Amino acid sequence: MTAPREPRALRVFNGQTAPPVKAVEWLVERFLARGAGTLLFGQPGVSKSAHTAHLVACLVAGQPFAHLKTSRRGLRVLYLDFDGSWEWNHELFEAAFRGVGIEGIPEAFVYYSPNTEECNAPEEGEGLKALEAMGPDIAQTVKDLNIDLVICDSLGQMMIGDTNNGQEVALALRLGLNPARKAGAAVLVIDHATKSAAGGVGIPTPMGSQQKRAWARVSVALEGEELDGKTVTRWSVDKSNTAPFEPFHTRLNFTNTGERLEVLDLDFLGEAGPRIVHRERDERAQEAQREILDALQDGPLVRAKLGGKGGTFDRALKTLETAGQVVKLERGLYGLPEHAPDVSPPHQPLGSGVVKRSESSPATFSPPHQTPTSGVVVKEDVMILVELAEPVAIEEEVLTW
Repeated sequence: MTAPREPRALRVFNGQTAPPVKAVEWLVERFLARGAGTLLFGQPGVSKSAHTAHLVACLVAGQPFAHLKTSRRGLRVLYLDFDGSWEWNHELFEAAFRGVGIEGIPEAFVYYSPNTEECNAPEEGEGLKALEAMGPDIAQTVKDLNIDLVICDSLGQMMIGDTNNGQEVALALRLGLNPARKAGAAVLVIDHATKSAAGGVGIPTPMGSQQKRAWARVSVALEGEELDGKTVTRWSVDKSNTAPFEPFHTRLNFTNTGERLEVLDLDFLGEAGPRIVHRERDERAQEAQREILDALQDGPLVRAKLGGKGGTFDRALKTLETAGQVVKLERGLYGLPEHAPDVSPPHQPLGSGVVKRSESSPATFSPPHQTPTSGVVVKEDVMILVELAEPVAIEEEVLTW
């Protein structure tokens, strides 16, 4: 048993002995600072890794990121990839560097993944290390390679503890990543957002313990939004210990050759303004539904002719289709229920095998899940009323099965 050490006074200073204050060195203004931690989080599908790959390329190339100023000299970046491997992600990084005018992977980009064989040391026999045990190794790498920025992608995959347990999250961050901060690097942690804020229901927050926000000097949220009918990404400061940047919009551009991603770059689209709240989104959805119904009054139309663009319009169309107010016809046409052809599906028992089409009255439709009555058959989730005729001799327009 270790004997308790003697208490000793803390090393303190006062106004007479205080050291000179060092200016904050921003790698990206108001976003990434040397010696500080930053949290970047967002919902699945918001392309956090692609945005981060573009950010890395900008920093290595010494170029601005979006409209934010970066260090004029090229930086050295250590990317800790616990979500994927080089086999899966090399194409993304190559495309991002190509987007800033760099062909191939530059020497200033340093990559590590426990899922990549070349990053493992078989002689050590230690297996996969958790973040909590990697702090000294990460710090030594920062010192040996003069690393400016360490990226942790993602926290949930790196730490062995419970991401909902505040004490375990705090220990993982302090033991695993604070040594890199002390060694002089900025640290960026990629994380997931809670699902409760999806679709504009509320302001997003990081998933799990809020100790992540407490650890970070700056916390930034990525959200998918619509701008001029196109999907864009909102960047907004969730928390900051300094003057935050104003929310702004960006759009990723992917250039492919066949199935291969060739170039990844990003457009800055300007300031984003206030966040659209859920009530306003509902109003936009209802307006889109009215536009669809009005457009179909004169007859069926293909999707491109309905007039609206973007996810809100597509969701409104799907809602109307599910409710039976709009039906999907052949060849990609959409129409109102009365536009649907009055036909019966193959193999429907029809007695004599003859169907007489009723021209005097439009087809009527039963709502979804209604129990079919006599003469009602089902085709593509739409119930159609047909009139069964007595066997008669018809010389033309005879349909048989």
